[in-house]
Amino acid sequence: QGRVIGVLHVGSLTTRVFTDDDGDLLQLAADRAALAIEQARLYEQRRVAEALQRRLLPGRLAEGLGLEVAARYRPAAGGTLGGDWYDVFAVPGGNVGVAVGDVVGHGVAAAAVMAQLRTAVRAYAADGHPSAGVVDRVNALMWNLGPLAMTTLVYLVLDPANQSLELVNAGHPPALVVTPEGPAAYLPLTGGMALGASPTARYESSTFALPTGSTVFLYTDGLVERRGESIDFGLERLRAIAEGASDVEALCTTVLEGLVGDSGPTDDVAFVAARVPPVTDRLETRWPATTESLAPIRQLLRRWLAARGATDAETYDIVVACQEACANAIEHAYGPGPAEFFLDAEYDGPSVTFTVRDEGAWRPPRGSDRGRGLPLMRALMDSVDVRQSAGGTVVVLARPLLTAAA
Repeated sequence: QGRVIGVLHVGSLTTRVFTDDDGDLLQLAADRAALAIEQARLYEQRRVAEALQRRLLPGRLAEGLGLEVAARYRPAAGGTLGGDWYDVFAVPGGNVGVAVGDVVGHGVAAAAVMAQLRTAVRAYAADGHPSAGVVDRVNALMWNLGPLAMTTLVYLVLDPANQSLELVNAGHPPALVVTPEGPAAYLPLTGGMALGASPTARYESSTFALPTGSTVFLYTDGLVERRGESIDFGLERLRAIAEGASDVEALCTTVLEGLVGDSGPTDDVAFVAARVPPVTDRLETRWPATTESLAPIRQLLRRWLAARGATDAETYDIVVACQEACANAIEHAYGPGPAEFFLDAEYDGPSVTFTVRDEGAWRPPRGSDRGRGLPLMRALMDSVDVRQSAGGTVVVLARPLLTAAA
């Protein structure tokens, strides 16, 4: 293709004259070698690009957030780095942030901007800024990152306890919501211009109802756009495919097969589905053994107890007792390194039973002024049973709900 990628040097240890046939043979060998080297180089570039792209995306989605979450990413058929991304993370107060963005362009520059923006969204959200304030600050940051790269972004905060979501849209395709009854519909497309379009842009949030059992689906435009066709056709195809879905993994697989296929997309595609699962009489959850798990646990327990008819006073006492049991598992059961514990709940009207289980060996309390967690649990619950064994510790807490009994 007119580019020099190497030199083939041929010599002889004895005196000889290379004939035209020798030259043709060596030229053929050089052509074959060049083709093989170029193919290997392109394959390696694609492999590195995909590995880097996936490394920039979150690994374990929504672990310990009390949601059902699934996501997919597919690079464009050319295999170059892109700027499509998604993220799911905890925000202060026990809610969950979900973001999907699309940096215009391809290559290392787009991927670098994507990584910076994903980190910025998380950082500003962790600082406690409201959703619109997060997007405002990300837009301001873009003007300090060097060469501007136009970016669309949709960022929402899920509040499962209040069955709602707060959404900010910066020039991105509309979010899709699949209700528990099955119908799928797009949220109203309210929002501002794309990030990087204006340093004075200001963004506003909109709040929508999200009943328990609903699924919210965010995606990049590569999923619905087709050359020479109105985007409305792609949006309708997506809505029809998503309708009736109640399992996020099945939904993502169906969307990928129906709208992307085996040949690969012409543009990068990224999408994420998050579902607030209904609260049944039996709850089984697992959580990372870190203090960051406590806020979403409180949110989940409040929602579960409200559905069981608990009063505010009963909910407060039970949540405090369960949090003490969870905090003990986090602090005492494990040494440094990743670990997890389990929280189960069961309603057998009118009583509720909570089981907190770890798989570690409890360490002695650190400090002398400690150890009030167990008396607190016993003061707030009717019964507290602690069982320790070589396989870990199990704490069982039980209490009747007086309102439910009445």
